Amino acid sequence: MTDQDLLGAAKSIGADWKGGPYYERAEHAIDLYWEALIWPLIKDCDLSCVIDLAAGHGRNTEILRRYAERVYVVDINEENIAYMMERFAGDTRIVYIQNDGVRLAAIPDNEATLVYSFDSMVHFDSDVVRAYLKEFYRVLRPGGYGFCHYSNNSSNPTGSYRDHPGWRNFMSRELFEHYAHKAGLVVIQSKLVDWLRDGTNCDAVTLFQKPQAE
Repeated sequence: MTDQDLLGAAKSIGADWKGGPYYERAEHAIDLYWEALIWPLIKDCDLSCVIDLAAGHGRNTEILRRYAERVYVVDINEENIAYMMERFAGDTRIVYIQNDGVRLAAIPDNEATLVYSFDSMVHFDSDVVRAYLKEFYRVLRPGGYGFCHYSNNSSNPTGSYRDHPGWRNFMSRELFEHYAHKAGLVVIQSKLVDWLRDGTNCDAVTLFQKPQAE
């Protein structure tokens, strides 16, 4: 996939997530997922400088800022960034970044202690996921961690992500771990998630780490 194709794939999917009723519905569920799935995996991570990737309307940011000294909220959509700027107005710990859906160019090398993405990457094209993993290696401090929630749907490799009941793109736990390894990251733990409660385990989460500098 060329750079232009990669940017086009990110923009096309990002266009589906400009506001809408989903964000309000999802807001009510985040505490449950945080307590049962997310916090048990990241509780020992350094959350002092966090990147919240594809932050939407900031439901994850709302929790992450309880722990962080700085939160970079990143989203491809200008509308979502504007919403969060109003939501978190006055919180000087938050840095707002509208990105191109592929890169984290505005964030310096070795900046973050945790890269975080929950309930967004499940929709990303697999090549976009791979591109972000390379960026995660760049922006994480040595010893820093990443936590990603992504699609484990490998049932329709040539179809649209909209064809899946949960709008899950083609991806798998095995591919994610392979891409992470290729990017220089070390997988700590992965878990399958039965998001649709139909036994398909259409999602997965992975905790990974950038190795300490030698």
